[in-house]
Amino acid sequence: MDIEILNEDRLHYWSKRAGVAPEAAAELAGIARQVKDDSTLLPIFAAFHEATALRGEWRRQWSPLPFDPTVQSVFGERTSLFYVLAYMAALPYAEKEYLRRGIGAEVFDATMSDFGLWLFYVYERTGRWGFDRFMWIWLHLTGELFRLGRLQYALADFEFGVAAFRHKITRRVLLLADPEVKLRADGCALGAGRMHLDDDQPVEAELPSAETWQATFTESAGGWRGNPVVPYGNVLKPQVFLPRPEWECLLRRGDPVLDVHIPRYAPFTVEACRDSLRQAFDFFPAQYPQRPFKATFCHTWFFTPQLQQILPAESNIVRFQREFYLFPHPGGPGFLWSFVFSETEFDPAKAPRDTSLRRAVLDWLGDGKELFDLPGLLFHSPEEWGNQPYMGAWDRKTKESNHKGTRGKKNKEHKEEI
Repeated sequence: MDIEILNEDRLHYWSKRAGVAPEAAAELAGIARQVKDDSTLLPIFAAFHEATALRGEWRRQWSPLPFDPTVQSVFGERTSLFYVLAYMAALPYAEKEYLRRGIGAEVFDATMSDFGLWLFYVYERTGRWGFDRFMWIWLHLTGELFRLGRLQYALADFEFGVAAFRHKITRRVLLLADPEVKLRADGCALGAGRMHLDDDQPVEAELPSAETWQATFTESAGGWRGNPVVPYGNVLKPQVFLPRPEWECLLRRGDPVLDVHIPRYAPFTVEACRDSLRQAFDFFPAQYPQRPFKATFCHTWFFTPQLQQILPAESNIVRFQREFYLFPHPGGPGFLWSFVFSETEFDPAKAPRDTSLRRAVLDWLGDGKELFDLPGLLFHSPEEWGNQPYMGAWDRKTKESNHKGTRGKKNKEHKEEI
């Protein structure tokens, strides 16, 4: 089998298009030469290439890629380079699919630049070239995820139980809480702020049952009744009723959403995000006319709500967060920690304090305060990006209510005004 990526000239061609640093490409070229000259390694490489690039049997689970023991015995700590080379061998096939779908080279190169970004990420952490995002990069190669300007996007089914509604006249958006999510007394998800890195670990009971509660949600011919979610991500106990003649349902579980991801190592401005969203709002309806998305979704460490107290209001991270309507999730500090500190071991006592963000996060944790990530939704257009419609509207309503009396009275007024 003639595998194009094992040809050194073609390897450097594809490395350049995938944003791979020349130093990393040189290491990959050394791996390629060794594979071509080894009667044991070449069949392993070819079989893996046939299974992935030709048959589409990618590692789709969010877990490390299993390495062949023979390959490991040869390459040791460089084994991941053998496999990233095999993944890059699919680039010619991916480009053919792009051309068939009428997607330009600019989008292809921008999307595949994640190869270079994640190779550099490992180098930045360890001082050697490597790759550890095999469970992620297959989405790029199969044409399921695209980079359009500053941001990356993929279509996905909305998997959460919150429901979104919009008032037909005022255009106000309101989320009603997922009745299956257990909540703390403050309306945040039970388990939020837990001090471990595994966000998929089941949430165990952390509070007496008397201090926890769950929202309710019912639908009838007349409308929908449930507990409203504050755009900052917590749920209110007073229920509301949304009459069908006045409200429309925007999003329920299973509906298609535009899933947003934020690549590393690039300026992150309001203007860059707005331009990226414009591209996405043109690209996806053209590519997937049969599957129109109903909202834009994002789950990122940027959506750690405490960052609004840790960082200045003009921070691009805070401004990005404030564009979204957050909702409860039992996250912890691990999501933020892995990106801010580039570490998997959660040890604030040993963590570096060499940037203002790192110092601020460590000071926050040192004061005994919690951190947790949340998912968020966006329903406004790219042209409205920067208006912060959900949190901004809530802030104005809260300010008006504060002028009228006590917090208890404020909650009552929120209930009546909804």
